[in-house]
Amino acid sequence: MDKHKLIVDSVVVRFGDKTVLSGGYITSETGMVTGLLGRNGAGKSCMFRALMGGLRVENVMVSIDGLPVDRQFIGKSIKYLPQGRLLPDSIKLRKAFELYGVSYWSFVNLFPKYSRFHDSYIWELSGGEARLAELYMVLQSDAKFYILDEPFAQIDPISIGAVQQLIRERSRDHGIIVTDHNYDAISAVADNLFVIADGYTSPVHSRDDLVRHGYLR
Repeated sequence: MDKHKLIVDSVVVRFGDKTVLSGGYITSETGMVTGLLGRNGAGKSCMFRALMGGLRVENVMVSIDGLPVDRQFIGKSIKYLPQGRLLPDSIKLRKAFELYGVSYWSFVNLFPKYSRFHDSYIWELSGGEARLAELYMVLQSDAKFYILDEPFAQIDPISIGAVQQLIRERSRDHGIIVTDHNYDAISAVADNLFVIADGYTSPVHSRDDLVRHGYLR
């Protein structure tokens, strides 16, 4: 499979007098998992929303394989799992899978307890149950790249290992960017790491980099 590269560069996000990002930057390549770390409020979710077009920002540059991405059609190349809920309470789970073009029964093969939720509305699921379904739909949908904002949030400890395995498997042919407060869960799947601090993104080469940028003590 041909390699593809996503570059998100020069992200500037300001809210009034507060500058959240003044040099946001991250890259992703098919065949790799990239982890993005940062303390609360550092701007991780803002950068994702900016590149997906869900947040009006002062500046953002997005390219795939060296070509600028038409922001109107970015969803064809990049699928995004936001930090909050992806699916509305009023939709049935089976319908959501149909809309994403993903097999519900392949999901059930991996997580058998969902066999009883086929005809359930999202509001009938717990937060963790809905989150796991959303994560699977995003990762199995048709795209070159996936961005996962806190995919391990609300996921029960037993399922985290299965989620990590799913991310590794999908990264063989796709580029995946993951951010989460669960440092151990990210570091276990990430091939490379970035950290956001003081409005800028920096590559992480060792634990010392995370200490220097105030992410770890």
